[in-house]
Formats: sequence, C-alpha cells, structure tokens
Amino acid sequence: MLENTARGDLVVLDTLCGWRTQGLGVTLATIVHTYGSAPHEIGALYAINAQGDEVGALAGTCLGAWIKDRMQGARGLRPRIETVSGTDEIFLPCGGRVVFLVENNLGPSHLREWRSALAARKSLYRIVDAVSGEYALIPTPSGARSKWTGRFWLGAYGATWRLLLVGGGAVSTELALMARSLDFAITVSEPRGELRAAFPPGLATVTEAMPDDAVASMPPDCRTAVLALAHDPRLDDLALWEAAPSAAFYVGALGSAATHAKRRARLLGLGVDPAAVARIRGPAGIPINSHTPPEIAVSIAAALVAERRRAPLLAPHCFPDPIDNEVLLHDHRIVVGGGA
Repeated sequence: MLENTARGDLVVLDTLCGWRTQGLGVTLATIVHTYGSAPHEIGALYAINAQGDEVGALAGTCLGAWIKDRMQGARGLRPRIETVSGTDEIFLPCGGRVVFLVENNLGPSHLREWRSALAARKSLYRIVDAVSGEYALIPTPSGARSKWTGRFWLGAYGATWRLLLVGGGAVSTELALMARSLDFAITVSEPRGELRAAFPPGLATVTEAMPDDAVASMPPDCRTAVLALAHDPRLDDLALWEAAPSAAFYVGALGSAATHAKRRARLLGLGVDPAAVARIRGPAGIPINSHTPPEIAVSIAAALVAERRRAPLLAPHCFPDPIDNEVLLHDHRIVVGGGA
C-alpha cells in the first residue's frame, strides 16, 4: 500500500489535539489491513472522544458505526485489534475483511509531533507495537509503504496532495470537482476578474496571483501537481516556466500536439532546461479522445491517479524504490510515546 493520500489526516489530528487539550479521553482506530473488497484504504484514521463525537474517514458510515460501538467500550492503554468481515452484521462485498488497530488516550505530545510533521509536509512512519503499546514517529522518504506484520504497524503518512490549476474556466471547474473527491487540496490561479468571480465558491482556494507567483508561493514537491488550463499562453507559460523544473509529480497543459510543440519551443527559448520541458504533459491527461470539459477533466483526473498510484500507465518521476520494512524495524528502536 502506498503512502496514504490526503484522507483528512490533518483534520483528524487537529481534532484529536483539540480534544486532548480539553482533557477529553480519546480513542483512535487505524485501518492496518484489508482483504478483498474494502470501502476504505489502509492507514485511514477514525477517532472518537469520551462524549461520542467522531472524526475521520469512517465518520457517519456503517463501518464507522461498527467500530465506534467497539471503541466506546475500550479501556486500558494497550492497543487491541478489531476485525470485521463480510460475515459480520455489516455488509462487505466479495468476502472483504478490515482489520483495525485501536488505541486509547494517545499522548498529547505524540499527537502534536505527528500533526506538526504533516503540516510541515514531511513524510514519516508511525510505528506501533500492538503488544507493548509503544509507538514512535520516524522520518522516511516520500513514497514509503505501510505494512502490518500482525504485531507491528508501520504506517506511512505524508503531506496533503495538492493541485494547482491555472485558469478558472470550465475544465478547471470540472477537474476541481473530481479532484476534491480524490482528496486533493486545490488552488486556482486566475488573474482575470470575470473568471475568478464566476468560479464556484467553496470548491477551491482561488487567488488572483499571476501563475508563476502562485507556483512559487507553494513550491511544488512530490505530492503537488500543476495544470495549465487557461488556454492562454500569457498565463499558462508563466506557470510552466516555474513548475517544469520543480519536483511536482505531474505538470501538464491543455492543447493539441501542435499547440504543445509551439509551447515547448517558447519555453526552450526562455531558457527552461530541455529535460524540464520534456516532462510537461501536453496535452494533459490520458488519451480517451475527450472533447467536452467533463471528458477532459476525467482524462486529467485519471492521469493524476495513475501517477499518484504509480500505475504502469505513466512513468513515475520522484518515487524511490520501496523501503525494506524489516530493515527499518531492526535499525530503529521503538520508544514509548506519550507525555504532556
């Protein structure tokens, strides 16, 4: 399983920190293993407090209600394992099974450190010994994989996935709708007043900053994608000039092959490194003969998912080889977490 996407981990951790500050007892459930068809991915977080309030990917779902019933009776500091399968009272298709690691009253300092690392866009392993209850946070390169050994949980967590869209037109609107459901934090750079005012409110963070300034204000890393969708070279080229040499995992632009050839020539004429220009996807997306804004958005969203999941459809740009978890366990001593 790849390092977790942005399922709202920061929201869960912010809420947990707030509850602990209020002196409330808390219980955290983490999905550490799935088999068959499961509605949530490995690493998903779900938490409740002593008053029954809930937060996380499972909040308001049947699976969330199932684990909540078992979490509310939890006592003691040692973790425990809860497993639900399609034979239980909730329906999981195709023989699905989900394994939860349930922990009580995690130390506030541990939660703050975890939250601060993700807010600073750092990648880390959260290692938990399900027998002793000890836990630790260990820095790790982006692209690490989560693993459950039956005793040790090695949860790979990273920064929020970000998507910068240049232009606030129809394709950007359709793509933002899809990307939001894919757990991207979306920013739209639209200096043109009319289009900026017409962009649907609440769908993304919209800025009037010029595209190159918008890219520079959020330096792209391996969990950032930049799409030039203004269909205006005066705007698109500015974004690509800044984003192409960056560590962004995907950089793309609208336009035909002929349009993209002209774009490449302009960027090369501006002195952009040829290797950086070569990595710009033009036209952006996967080839599905798309024509309408929703179809183009589907094409681009599919390309983003394929790149994020390291599917063979697209070549990865910045993911290292999988980390050997067994070596990690031997090289790092788990220390007891917690404390005020």
